[in-house]
Amino acid sequence: MQAQDTTALKNILDYLPERIKQAIQEYCQETQLSPELVIELAIAHFLDVDSVTFDDCQIESPGVLREQNKILKIELAAAKNNS
Repeated sequence: MQAQDTTALKNILDYLPERIKQAIQEYCQETQLSPELVIELAIAHFLDVDSVTFDDCQIESPGVLREQNKILKIELAAAKNNS
């Protein structure tokens, strides 16, 4: 399924004007989001302006999320020990 999604995205990108392709690539580099996600968010925003915002979309890598999870577990354990 993932290969089909990538192929479909490639086909969509082929039909976009060059300035839009360039804007997508620049946004991807700025935000570290994949082109697929940028296009998905743009379509969702087009369909429902209140559904998502690019400013609110802060997607962390799995490594960062694991590290945050560890820190929170340590803080929770410390809080339980202090009470």
